[in-house]
Amino acid sequence: MRIKVNLLNRGVHIPTELIEATDGDELIARIFYNRGYKNPDTVRQMLKEECYTPTHFNEFKGMEKAVERILKAAEKGEKVCVYGDYDVDGVTSTVILVECLSLFLDKVIYHVPDRFTEGYGMNLDVIEKLAADGVTLIVTCDCGISNVNEIKRAKELGMDVILTDHHTIPPELPNADVILNPKLLEEGHKARNISGCAMAYFLCHALLKSKGLEEKAEDYLDMLALSLIADVVSLNGENRFLLKKAMPKLFNTKRLGLIKLLEIAGKNSELRTEEDIAFQIAPRINAAGRMESARLPVELMLCKDPYIAAEMAQRIDFLNSERKRVQQEIIDQAVEQVETKKKNKTVLVLYNDFWHHGIIGIAAGKICETYKKPAILLSLKEDGKTVVGSARSVEEINIYELIRECSGKLLKFGGHSQAAGLSLLKENLQEFMAEIEIAAEKKHFIGDTVNVNVDMELEIDSITEDFFERLMTAGPYGEGFEAPLFVSYGLKVLSDRKTEKNHHIMILEGKSNTRISAVWWFGEDKSLQGKVFDAVYKIGKNTYKGKSNLQLTLAYVIESEGEVPKVFNGKIIDERGRDINLLVEKYRQALFFYEGLTSKCPLPSAVDRFGVKETENLVFLSTPSNTEVFREIIALSNPRNIILNFSVLPDYSFKGFVTNLLGLIKYIVSKEKGMAYIESMAIKLGVEESIVKSGLKFLKAAGKIDYILSEDEMMVFLFKGSGMTDNSMFLAEKRLRNALMEKNAYQQFILKTEAENFREYLK
Repeated sequence: MRIKVNLLNRGVHIPTELIEATDGDELIARIFYNRGYKNPDTVRQMLKEECYTPTHFNEFKGMEKAVERILKAAEKGEKVCVYGDYDVDGVTSTVILVECLSLFLDKVIYHVPDRFTEGYGMNLDVIEKLAADGVTLIVTCDCGISNVNEIKRAKELGMDVILTDHHTIPPELPNADVILNPKLLEEGHKARNISGCAMAYFLCHALLKSKGLEEKAEDYLDMLALSLIADVVSLNGENRFLLKKAMPKLFNTKRLGLIKLLEIAGKNSELRTEEDIAFQIAPRINAAGRMESARLPVELMLCKDPYIAAEMAQRIDFLNSERKRVQQEIIDQAVEQVETKKKNKTVLVLYNDFWHHGIIGIAAGKICETYKKPAILLSLKEDGKTVVGSARSVEEINIYELIRECSGKLLKFGGHSQAAGLSLLKENLQEFMAEIEIAAEKKHFIGDTVNVNVDMELEIDSITEDFFERLMTAGPYGEGFEAPLFVSYGLKVLSDRKTEKNHHIMILEGKSNTRISAVWWFGEDKSLQGKVFDAVYKIGKNTYKGKSNLQLTLAYVIESEGEVPKVFNGKIIDERGRDINLLVEKYRQALFFYEGLTSKCPLPSAVDRFGVKETENLVFLSTPSNTEVFREIIALSNPRNIILNFSVLPDYSFKGFVTNLLGLIKYIVSKEKGMAYIESMAIKLGVEESIVKSGLKFLKAAGKIDYILSEDEMMVFLFKGSGMTDNSMFLAEKRLRNALMEKNAYQQFILKTEAENFREYLK
């Protein structure tokens, strides 16, 4: 597939008044200009909260009536139910309404639907049960606007309904007592596209204000920020103002459950951006609703007991790992279908009887992203008759309209241009698949060229801490205000360490000999080391155990022409056998590299691969785990002198390695709640990740431990073993012994190699 890079507004002069609105920063002005924001006043308001006039809760028609009805329920001691939804927006909405209403009412319950038995929105059976349980007022959140029949039934049963939602207004509105929905605001209103949680937040704010407790609204900003990020709302107008206001509360939350979840997700890497929340926290919360029940994250966020909160957070994390495992199975099977049967189709319609209903939407998104084509994934419901499906699309194709044109045999469908859902009888499946494939072929043509819009061309020596901080001031980034993409030409790959999952960890050099680390997730099978290419990327930070480095995240790689320079041209000095204290005295400004158990290192200031910075003198206290790591460390530190010492060596004997691994596991279980990154364990033991996994397999087979690997096999969850050996122990021990014998042989070879011969690894 050919990549065509388009430089947005190439040659366009950014208006002076727009630059002035960004305090003279042309970079920031260009980012706004490229996203269509050309009015200086608008840009000024987006950058500076004091220039923005926030939406007042009374701008929502019916707000006063809603507050009055809730206060009436409080006076009469009524039982109130908050009716939510099973995604992040629904969970956060439910949490803040339950917390807020509980300040005024003694009888507040909540209900979040079961994705599999109830589906989206309100349910008639649930309405009947709530009435029987004595509920007299229902407050919906993130749902209800399409539930005409359900709300009609609630009214027949004597219940009042305050409806808060943010979804599109249907032709017929339900007969609720109050409807609070931003879509009822006039077209163009700055709050028209807020999340469901934001709508609930405005109700809470109004209720608190009526009782002189307005400051309590601050307590709900962490949930609000989470919803705005997870629900992928457009980050302009009120959404942008609310998110900027709420983000600090999210990262400094006092909510025990969220703290525990943040600790798990950010165990070795600090969470500090909207993207971190979108990729680390939101999927974990959604996983509970997809795999089990959304009650779990609601209970987590409401929990006041740190021990129970920790258990629930771990359960959610486990469900997310299970979700990723199931998701990958679906993706693998879907890819096989595409490659064998559907590769030339314009729309990829894929079916399997047993695909998980809660996961096919995410999998469809991954297939769409991989093949740059619309994808519809379908699976069979438990009744054996009904097929349900989720669709995701590329920007050029309106998948909702395409499905609508072929909806004659569908039971129901809904959605928008980029995502949709549908259901039909299995007997009509083949006919529907054929019809929509033909319609897509006739109406759309997808070539083999991907057009990529970038904000600016950069030389990588421009990418500094100051540059990154300037980029951050233009945020928050997200839907409708995407993070900047940059392009650099003629980048040289000095080092490329490829993981088992085809993640490429690279050190790149630009035209001015500046070096920077980069990551290319799920890249090509082959290494790019020694090649020259052009790259489209985002700029971020890799934070590991408190150490932060600028890092490029590559989006597209285009091979180019050019010559890659030597990684190292300096001196290699042999100091093997020299006392470490003498080395510290001799090389005062040196960077000391060490990977192994902390207790074995006599120099607290030594760094591992994540702490390496540019230096004149680089001293190796330990042998690097392999020549790829050795090259990576040299490429990143760019030293004048390499000093070989190798005085603190990992133990590669079978007994020594197993003892050290067990000690490390004991520490992880007691101090780290049983969770660790495989890479972190590998660094501590001075081996590759594959050997850590071999060690874990052996200990499990020996009954010493039990464990679960995350779907991407980057994390491990450790548990107490059964105490019983199994039949695989002998084979597991043999494989581990063989791997350690190879490591020992490698170590002995390194220790005996002449200093100048190390240049062979740096060509």
